[in-house]
Amino acid sequence: MPKVVTIKDIAREAGVSPSLVSFVFNGKNRVGDETRQRILEVADRLGYRTGQAARVPWPAARLIGVIVPSLDAAPLQALSDCAYRRGYTVLFASAQNDPVRFCHLVRALAQKGVEGFVASPLPGEEEDCLTALNVTEKPYVPLGENPDQTIQELIKQI
Repeated sequence: MPKVVTIKDIAREAGVSPSLVSFVFNGKNRVGDETRQRILEVADRLGYRTGQAARVPWPAARLIGVIVPSLDAAPLQALSDCAYRRGYTVLFASAQNDPVRFCHLVRALAQKGVEGFVASPLPGEEEDCLTALNVTEKPYVPLGENPDQTIQELIKQI
């Protein structure tokens, strides 16, 4: 399983102190532009993820976002179980048949660090839903009849 990149890893690689890296991530103006840029480039190269997803220990950080028109417990439980057996945690969200909410959920889940999406685009709004998913540049598979097959297909793309 991949190692979680820490501020100390970035500091070591960039040749600065961990507190300087922290200043950059917290928006402090105590860091010169050249040093700030070097720290951000190292963080990007190492795959550092800020926010809640960076603080969750593995394997819990292996997140998959599932967006559906409405929540139906039995099929979603099966999907969650299949993902869990493969080391992933599923974050569920219901778009309530609202395309604006669907797009918001895609952005929010992407910001939380999901590695991919299982989604059911809203009828009549497929193009907008797919555009929102594509903008994240994260893999996406449609919600299928077979939860195990759906999860396997997504994990192949992650």
